[in-house]
Amino acid sequence: MVFKLPRLAAAAAVMASAVFMCEASVHAEVLPIEAIERFPAIESVSLSPDGKHIVGLVAAPGQKWPVISVWKTDALEERPIWIPTKEMRFQFVDFLGNDKLIFVARDTYQSGSYKRWQSKLYISDLDGGDIEEPLRRQGTGRGSDRALSFSIFYDDFEDPNRFYIESTTFTNQKIYEINARTGRKRNVAESGEDSSFISGGVDPVTGDLLIKQELESGGGSYVVKTYIRGNARSNWEHHAELDNDIVNRVTMSIEGFDGSPNRVVIVTNRGTEFTEARVYNTDSRSWDPEPLFAVPGFDINSVSFGRDDGEYPQVSGVSIGGPGNEQFSVHEYWGPVLDNLKEQFPGEQVTVSDTYTGDDGTRRAMVTVHSSTRPYEYYLFENGSLRILGQFMPWVDRETMPSAEWVTYEARDGLAIPAILSLPAGYDKDRDGPIPTVIHPHGGPWSRDYMGWDYSGWVPFLTTRGIAVLQPQYRGSDGVGMTLWKAGDGEWGQKMQDDKDDGAYWLIEEGIADPEKVAIFGYSYGGFAAIAASVRPDSPYQCAISGAGVSNLDRLSNLWGNNRIQRAFQGRTVDGMDPIENVRNASIPILLYHGSHDRQADTYHSRQFYDAMRGAGADVEYVEIENMWHQLPWWPEWHRQSLTLIEDYLASDKCNNIITKTPSNS
Repeated sequence: MVFKLPRLAAAAAVMASAVFMCEASVHAEVLPIEAIERFPAIESVSLSPDGKHIVGLVAAPGQKWPVISVWKTDALEERPIWIPTKEMRFQFVDFLGNDKLIFVARDTYQSGSYKRWQSKLYISDLDGGDIEEPLRRQGTGRGSDRALSFSIFYDDFEDPNRFYIESTTFTNQKIYEINARTGRKRNVAESGEDSSFISGGVDPVTGDLLIKQELESGGGSYVVKTYIRGNARSNWEHHAELDNDIVNRVTMSIEGFDGSPNRVVIVTNRGTEFTEARVYNTDSRSWDPEPLFAVPGFDINSVSFGRDDGEYPQVSGVSIGGPGNEQFSVHEYWGPVLDNLKEQFPGEQVTVSDTYTGDDGTRRAMVTVHSSTRPYEYYLFENGSLRILGQFMPWVDRETMPSAEWVTYEARDGLAIPAILSLPAGYDKDRDGPIPTVIHPHGGPWSRDYMGWDYSGWVPFLTTRGIAVLQPQYRGSDGVGMTLWKAGDGEWGQKMQDDKDDGAYWLIEEGIADPEKVAIFGYSYGGFAAIAASVRPDSPYQCAISGAGVSNLDRLSNLWGNNRIQRAFQGRTVDGMDPIENVRNASIPILLYHGSHDRQADTYHSRQFYDAMRGAGADVEYVEIENMWHQLPWWPEWHRQSLTLIEDYLASDKCNNIITKTPSNS
């Protein structure tokens, strides 16, 4: 069956043109640093399979870290159960069946002169009792650092108490079965560095792992080969139809079975500019002639499945990478519900998850709503009504949040560059004229930005200080078309950098950016972009701010991803203008900040660049934030220190006083 997506395409078009303007002055009240550094009031929310409980992480008064909170769905007004922690911070929580919780927590320990962190997996009763660490013997102890991670590998069995849990490192994958009711655990499978089992290839009836992928190399070529079997006792068969040379950057994401074990849904961009969802028949080794889901101009990100009838789940919806990450449902009941919710929250990102249907016809689900002006809000849907459970940042005044628009501008060589333009609330170009501007490139660089609430808080932090923010989806960005993605190969600091500069020039021409008050700020790869900007001639910027940036391309390409596969896949594309070799060309002041415990974009890059810039007599500042690692979520003190650095630097003469710091800014 081929699904037509007129509603989805229309929604994408609306999103592309939506601008949320407020009547407030462009000089609206700033979003204080304290509002961003605070723990979210609520996050990581989910509904139990039987629809009776909700769990989430809540910032509770008097607690050092957010607590696990468990509500009864039929008594939301009652005080929930709180499961607090004093020694570690919860990162994730979900239900393991109906009567158990599964959660990951991170804590620190002293190792010589360093504080290190470790992640651990736990299971408990709904009230926090009978806590156990089921995979302790499999290496969850000290020294794991960031290399060990956990996830629910598969949970769509008919038995709601049956789960597959995955632990992964850079070198292997281990899968365990856990029965939430009995507590029984067993090892299911283990793979090495060059192979992995696919969660979309789990037989939901038997639990057999039916699909795996292996990397084979030779003569400089790296080919991902897919192997499929009928059951755990049959031989693996190579399906050459699904082979993928990783150098060609073809996506081949196996999503799951559609109604039977011989119909595999795969998200792929083989032969197309954008990814599509297609069906592959394992018996005939052939593809259905038409895509299951496809939207012109946008990627299909993932496919969802439901299990209303039959032993095997069936396709129930899709997520597309439009301007925002848009959910679409083809389910008989939940499809119209989602459409109605989008009408209730026009222009917002609406997601329906954890759907439940009771024997008495009761329907429940979790609903999440957010946008550039609305921090995440969590609702319980029940039989057509919504009850709000909580808000991610209830202290945020929506009237002061930025408008956001999906825009496209032309790079100097004619390539179309999509971007997100965020403007201060109430800004009117005709009335207010050009304003200070920050070009804010994303990390990755094989990544992209989506419209919606900015989890980092950086965009509203800047816009409420009167700054226009442009997030260019520069060449090298993944998820906005194969042409744009591949165009970044070998262009670090060159054409990739032109795209950011051309975004600044475009905003100047549009009369939005004040040419005397333009800066570039980025983190991770975005930090590299800021570093590169500081040593390029004819910069449109008055200053640059680099968070956790890399500066030495030779070092980066050799160490990319810590294994040879990632070096072949992405590391080989890392080439271009090497900032460390061009410090003599430094033209604008730059602030560098970096976490001392960053092992993803090694702290060495900022230290080395700082020393080289000082040796060249350049205007450079460097601050190292003690113990901070690379990725969010961060400790409040790290937010406070980094945001204060950014604010002070933008308000300084180094940045031509892009903002004016007042007592209300702090």
